[in-house]
Amino acid sequence: MGSIDLKVGYSCNDACLHCVVDDFRDSLRDKHQPQDKTLDAIKAEMLDARARGSELTITGGEPTIRPDFVEIIRYARSLDYSICVQTNGRRLSDPKLADALQEFTKISYCIALHGHTAEIHDKITQRPGSFAETVKGFHNLYERHIPYTNKIVLSKYNYQILTELCTFIADLPAKTVNIAYPHAQGRARKLWEQVVPRYSDVAPYVHKAIQTLLSRGVYVSTESMPFCLMEGYEPFIAELRQQLNDYAEINQYGSEQGIMDWSKVRLQIKAKFPQCQACRFTKVCEGPWNEYPRMFGDKEFTPLFGQPVNDCREVLAQKVRHEFAGAFDVL
Repeated sequence: MGSIDLKVGYSCNDACLHCVVDDFRDSLRDKHQPQDKTLDAIKAEMLDARARGSELTITGGEPTIRPDFVEIIRYARSLDYSICVQTNGRRLSDPKLADALQEFTKISYCIALHGHTAEIHDKITQRPGSFAETVKGFHNLYERHIPYTNKIVLSKYNYQILTELCTFIADLPAKTVNIAYPHAQGRARKLWEQVVPRYSDVAPYVHKAIQTLLSRGVYVSTESMPFCLMEGYEPFIAELRQQLNDYAEINQYGSEQGIMDWSKVRLQIKAKFPQCQACRFTKVCEGPWNEYPRMFGDKEFTPLFGQPVNDCREVLAQKVRHEFAGAFDVL
């Protein structure tokens, strides 16, 4: 069975500088259509998609600010979905909502935190007070034994403090962290020069962050980091596990493309270069998002030589080789 990505709408209580959905918001506004789906439409979409997948990611916008959020979760569990909610975590600072979520099983929350201080995080979200609420949301879930993971979206505002941020997250405590390079769509596209860093600048900080998290016993993955920027850290590339999925459905609200298989579509909107053919990882590396070389070119992407890798499982089977690995196994 595959995975389903459910967009409930685009209303949000943050306004992150790297947000990718602004273009869809703009399109809906220009067509005088609502920013959010109705509850009936969401239920119909979940029911229809259940025949194609059993793992459901609920995202937006910000799902938790909907007054019917708990009802959405309840209906999804009635269909026996395993659920991940992508959220900024601010509404989870409300103990009443956290209490209401305790009744549900087979659910976890992926909470975005982009700075280890209010100054940095709130600058990225453009909402004063968001850092305090997000951190309180972490603590509310932890105290109620509700599973959660953390997501960091890299930007020019936070990549240089990534180690400090990861240390802070490990202390929350977190068990799993995903570090994502930004996809320059939506607001990130509009603010490209202000927001999007170069890979060559980011990579050393990502490597150090991985070491920091492993030293604290925290599982870590990276998203949209090509292999040539991750030498020695290849097993942490999230796309390797995504390649094991047969089907990943996305139905982007505000788009006319309808239901798409993200496992295929994402390969069409990423770039590979002539020099990539000489790289030992060319068969499993997806490359950067298309927008990147249009702005920065392809000189940062240099092949890694050696025995060719033919299947993602070969990389996932590798043991982690650096000073903090110890007995830690990425599988």
